[in-house]
Amino acid sequence: MQSSPPFSRSHSPTGSPLPPITWAYLSVALVICFHLFVTLIYPPDGGYFTTDEQFIADSGVFMLYGATPRCLDWPGIPMVLVFYLLGLGQSALNVISAASHGGLSAVGVFGIIDQTANAYLLDRIPLIRAGRMVQLLLVALLLFNTVRTIYRADSLRLPPVLRLPLVVILCLQYDCLVWPPAIRPEGLAYALFTCLAVQLLFGEQAQRGWRTILLVLTALLLSQRLLFVFTMPFILGTMLVRTGLTWRQAGRIVGGLLVCLLLTMPFLVTDSLVLLKSFFGGLLMKVNGGAQASFFNWDYVQTMVLPTPTAWLPVLTLLGSLAFWRFYPNRLIAALLVGNLLLLTLSIFHSSVIYITHTLPLRTLSVFLLAYSAYGLYRWLGNRMWVLYAATGLIALSNVAESVMLEHDLLLPSNLMRANAYANTLPANARVLIDATFDNTLARSQKTALRELQALQNPVLTGQKFARQFGGKTALNVPVAMQTTLLEDDRLTMLQRQVQAQQTPPDRFPDFYFMADVSGFTNYFIDKKQALADFRAGQYDYLVTELALPYDQLKTFDEPSHSKTYYVYKKPTQPALP
Repeated sequence: MQSSPPFSRSHSPTGSPLPPITWAYLSVALVICFHLFVTLIYPPDGGYFTTDEQFIADSGVFMLYGATPRCLDWPGIPMVLVFYLLGLGQSALNVISAASHGGLSAVGVFGIIDQTANAYLLDRIPLIRAGRMVQLLLVALLLFNTVRTIYRADSLRLPPVLRLPLVVILCLQYDCLVWPPAIRPEGLAYALFTCLAVQLLFGEQAQRGWRTILLVLTALLLSQRLLFVFTMPFILGTMLVRTGLTWRQAGRIVGGLLVCLLLTMPFLVTDSLVLLKSFFGGLLMKVNGGAQASFFNWDYVQTMVLPTPTAWLPVLTLLGSLAFWRFYPNRLIAALLVGNLLLLTLSIFHSSVIYITHTLPLRTLSVFLLAYSAYGLYRWLGNRMWVLYAATGLIALSNVAESVMLEHDLLLPSNLMRANAYANTLPANARVLIDATFDNTLARSQKTALRELQALQNPVLTGQKFARQFGGKTALNVPVAMQTTLLEDDRLTMLQRQVQAQQTPPDRFPDFYFMADVSGFTNYFIDKKQALADFRAGQYDYLVTELALPYDQLKTFDEPSHSKTYYVYKKPTQPALP
């Protein structure tokens, strides 16, 4: 293995010694220690448990049953495979434990797999935390590799004086601080992109297998967060520029990338229609989800961008674009990076529906320009080291401040998780009307699981769902190809209800009925307006909701929290007359 050059003896143009690589590794170690603290020592109430995390974990665990992952629009495939291995490993340990206590039949082995899956459905947090640990390990390895590539870069491509500032800005960026402790696609995708981009911009082309490394990293990046397909002009363009702008090289690179994509995303072949529906259907809904008064989505800018401590960084990004064009040795690559960033900015902020996760590719592209903005100030203001480190510190502190603001909210007790735990302790088989928000976290009684399974298999309810999805413009006789494309969520849910109905004793857990404003996309949801009228009429024993209603409150969950206040009501003592 090639040893790192003695950077501790390198000097800046002013003659000042440059910090050694140890400081860069320390920056990565501090970030990972913070992630471990949030994940293991002081995790939020219920973890960062989100629907997105559950989709990834559920998809992995139930791949053992042959279920199509329900997160193909992200798609988060690397972490899905991690949870598949974790679920498989837990099942294997349980089988070995059972076999050590006596004879075990083939039917018994499959029964233990069901028991393992049911235990996961009752409490997802332990397996999710195990998955987080694997993800943190992967992020740490990628960041350390990125540091090594930065410190081995040719000084013509990356000035030695910029190496430590670049590492600090990469590590203390919002997406590196916030996302890795949560099983969402963004954290690992950020680490994959930074590793790939550093190799593209500063990596040594003579390194053995350099092009293969680029292709594998690109395939893993797209399989982890398909949204990065919109950075392909920069990725593929830079790859071609670095390897030679010839048709033969282009053909090899595109062919190699397709092969790597099929290896990392087998669902491109096995579930092509599902993936196209999930990604491009969701994309069209977000871009054209509602009328806008202007070309840009100023509501998002005013509510999610301007109030943040990083709101001033786009100004530095403009400065960094000029500095990157001036000081990076290849103008064509500089044009690809800046042009791709401009294209993403125009397209993302034109969308009618924007979440902070949608801007991830935009932020990851801009992080390199932020580093060059600090370098540009350093060069244009007389090669003063304090200017470089002051600019670096301000960029990093802005991201840290924004991350701390979010972490502060997440570390507050979760009213949702506390209400969820309480609802599970209500009397067995009591009829409990509850907000659909709890659908992904509550246990199911045998009665609930069987009723929901029947609803999911009901063709009339499914036809009505299709009619709602298409605004009543499609016939109830939907083509089978369209049904299989639209119902991957239902197929996984049916598997889960089958396991829960078989594994749950009849006298355990309340009988939950989930209500929603629009019963719409899930067969077993019931209309909220009618459900509340039925509660007033005495048809349910308890009501768990975020609504403040004039009934006897059994319990209130109103701690300061990032989730809403929830109330638990008992059946009215004097039911309303029909």
